[in-house]
Amino acid sequence: MMPAKSSDFPLFLACDTTQGACSAALYCGDPSAPETKVLASELLPMTKGHAEALMPMLERICKTADIAMRDIDRLAVTNGPGTFTGVRVGLSAMRGLSLALGRPLKAYGTLEVMAQASAARGALIVAVDARRSVFYAQSFDAQKNPLTPPQALSAEQVLSLVETGDVTLLGSGAAPLLEMQNSRFSAENAPDYPQAEKLAALAARDLDWPDYDPTARPPEPLYLRAPDAVLPNRDKFPSRAPSVPPASDT
Repeated sequence: MMPAKSSDFPLFLACDTTQGACSAALYCGDPSAPETKVLASELLPMTKGHAEALMPMLERICKTADIAMRDIDRLAVTNGPGTFTGVRVGLSAMRGLSLALGRPLKAYGTLEVMAQASAARGALIVAVDARRSVFYAQSFDAQKNPLTPPQALSAEQVLSLVETGDVTLLGSGAAPLLEMQNSRFSAENAPDYPQAEKLAALAARDLDWPDYDPTARPPEPLYLRAPDAVLPNRDKFPSRAPSVPPASDT
């Protein structure tokens, strides 16, 4: 096996658990250099079980690449939007590694990472079906630079993000949006979830990496709406616990 770091380029460990897959990648170098390569990666489609799958996956790719965790230089993770549990899983794991290894950690938006997989040569909208007629959406130019922030929008609002010209749709929201029969829009055959390899490449192109600072505020999850789960109505479901009489003053 070739040495993992044949140059002075940093070594990146990236992971995603925000949506319908768990993925991790070990990546060396800058994409503009010939030494750049994916040393190891793994992706498992799943809708639940990310917490149990992630750490063994990280250990496997490091073993495959013959890389010790202590040799990793930078950590990258997606922070949403996505499922509430999935977003937390990746952030918690990478925060722990950042502290344990003393390495800087940066978070990147889920929709921006998904955009990196697009072959579109024009305007692009990444749209994730968040159910209840809501889409997590963000628009990008031909170079995959964000034009808008990630937002929770209705179908009509998503389609108005790019007002003129042909537009490519990517993500689980593409199919329901195309049902609106707008001829300017077309779907792209790309994964409906982020990929850690794309995240690692995006992180490698980022020139604004900080030094490790144990006192710095860690990356926060990006939630675009409140969780669907609600506390039970106490009037409808009264507590069955026995009542406790008030304490006596005597």
